[in-house]
Amino acid sequence: MRHAWVVASVVMALACGGSTVDSRAPRHSSSIAVSEDGRRVYVVNPDADSVSILDAAHRVLLREVALGPTPTPAADGTFTPAVMPRALALSLDEQTLFVSGQRSGRVHAVSLGSFAVKTSAPVGSEPVGLVVAADGSVLVASSQDAKVVKLDPRSLAITGSVVVPAQPWALGLTRDGSTLLVTHPLGAQVTPITVTPFEVGAPWPLPEVVRAGDARLAQGVARSLFDVAARPGSRELWVAHALLAQRTAMPTLNFETTAFPALSVLLDGVVNQTLSTDAQDVPGIDGALADVVSGPRALAFTPDGRFAVVVDQASEDVLVVDADAHVQRTLVRPMPGHLLEGLAMSSDGHTVYVDERGSGDVAVLTLDEAGQAQVDGTPIARLTADPMPAQLRLGQRLFFSANSDVFPITTNHWVACSTCHPEGRSDAVTWRFAEGPRDTPSNAGGTRGTGFLMRGAERRRVQDYWVTIDLEQGGHFRPDDPVAQPLLDALAAFVDFGLPVPIPPATDAALVAQGKALFERADVGCATCHFGPRLTDSGRDNPGLDLAGHVELHDVGTCVTSGFSDAAHEDLDGHPRAACQFDTPALVGLAASPPYLHDGSAATLMDVLTQTKGKMGDVRGLGDDELAALVEYLRSL
Repeated sequence: MRHAWVVASVVMALACGGSTVDSRAPRHSSSIAVSEDGRRVYVVNPDADSVSILDAAHRVLLREVALGPTPTPAADGTFTPAVMPRALALSLDEQTLFVSGQRSGRVHAVSLGSFAVKTSAPVGSEPVGLVVAADGSVLVASSQDAKVVKLDPRSLAITGSVVVPAQPWALGLTRDGSTLLVTHPLGAQVTPITVTPFEVGAPWPLPEVVRAGDARLAQGVARSLFDVAARPGSRELWVAHALLAQRTAMPTLNFETTAFPALSVLLDGVVNQTLSTDAQDVPGIDGALADVVSGPRALAFTPDGRFAVVVDQASEDVLVVDADAHVQRTLVRPMPGHLLEGLAMSSDGHTVYVDERGSGDVAVLTLDEAGQAQVDGTPIARLTADPMPAQLRLGQRLFFSANSDVFPITTNHWVACSTCHPEGRSDAVTWRFAEGPRDTPSNAGGTRGTGFLMRGAERRRVQDYWVTIDLEQGGHFRPDDPVAQPLLDALAAFVDFGLPVPIPPATDAALVAQGKALFERADVGCATCHFGPRLTDSGRDNPGLDLAGHVELHDVGTCVTSGFSDAAHEDLDGHPRAACQFDTPALVGLAASPPYLHDGSAATLMDVLTQTKGKMGDVRGLGDDELAALVEYLRSL
């Protein structure tokens, strides 16, 4: 059986007049880059707080440049890099490498003469996407602060700043360099910004793809918009993302009806067409693209625009697409390494370098005139040593992998944990599970100290998610299997010790203090259920998390009783759970995980306070200013 791959087409006409200062292909943010002469390759090492400079001709590590102290596990076992570099870009004269530090909140400028950091500057909370504009300015997306800033390339002083919709991620420039495009992984849209003047335009939505009939047809809402690039020689803009089929309900909801990879081609901000391949036994479907892939993470075009090369993180492969015919030309599988995060192409379009973060190397592919690609030799090692503990590294690969050739974690390379938990966080989707509508919770910060797991306290540890792997991912991961058990333990170790809490957005200290005081006031009542280090009463009086023992659940006025309703069900061990009783969530990294409540019905934290009718703390007597202060405190957690 051959299953679905989708290309959702949309379009955008841009004024392509104006001069381009630099003759290279349109730029977009990436974890890896190649010098114009093809002699050097540059790649970020998020888990080592460094960038590596590789000699492309001799395929050796030339220099690993530290951006901070080498990360080491903390006393409690957590592994949290202090910088976590995510994207890089060369200056126009190729003498400086600019690097975004997601956890440092800074842009770091590395001299390519001295191979050392010459300066750095703060740019906001969790900067990720970074690109150099045609005039040399450095453009950076600060995800948690929902802003994009422009920096002077010499001083790194901020020369412009604009507010954009929530959680901007990837950046890409149009062919003429006049417009910056910003993706929003949880918002299903692209935001245009004119570079000069630095101003935000109306967003371009990626509408939900709806298809009647067989649930195996590619469909759903756009999520995980992790790359955007302009196609050379055309007015097209391509976005790599996933489609998540939120309308599909259990028992139909499973690995091949849940998530579909997608490429959206943008023109005029309107959906033009959707091309897909699906199960061959679904009547009336053409076979435009042949293989199942998952987790499209990055893309790049050949200089002539004939082919798009796509890195698929979850299925651990590289796809070559004919950009005119919208058909698959080549699939490179298996790739030699894992946790693929980015790719860069040589100026002649015949060599592709693939960032294989998890295996600490860069793979090299050759690409011919017909679009045929293949692995070329041994990957280039890029780390002097891997600071991440081996068990966490294995768990990291498992979390991000749908490679069913290696692990029994899914069927046919379809679904990874990261499909619904991109970056270990939430997909902002409410799924139709048997127990009722359930918003995807974030895994960031792990589960230690958060009590029971799932909205109705149905599980007690990460290893219990073998049920999800088996039922929804199509895998075979039962805990009594001697092969699966150490893999489950590694997966749990990564979730609990290798997924850091998000950096909060910038907040007003005075308002945070006022909000904290309100939160702790007995008559307001928030702290009645939200207390302790992780601000939850889950597991109170039951520290061993015995599902047969006392389980603290609450009716907080959020029960869904119409449409797709909450339903009575059982926990993992067969104990009954009422339809409208919910576990208290830990309040960690709230700003990074909208929407809220068990069914995702509260779009904002203010909605959480005002929609629950006093059942989650009595906020009814608070004024608007006090509610705003309370929200500011919650955003700071």
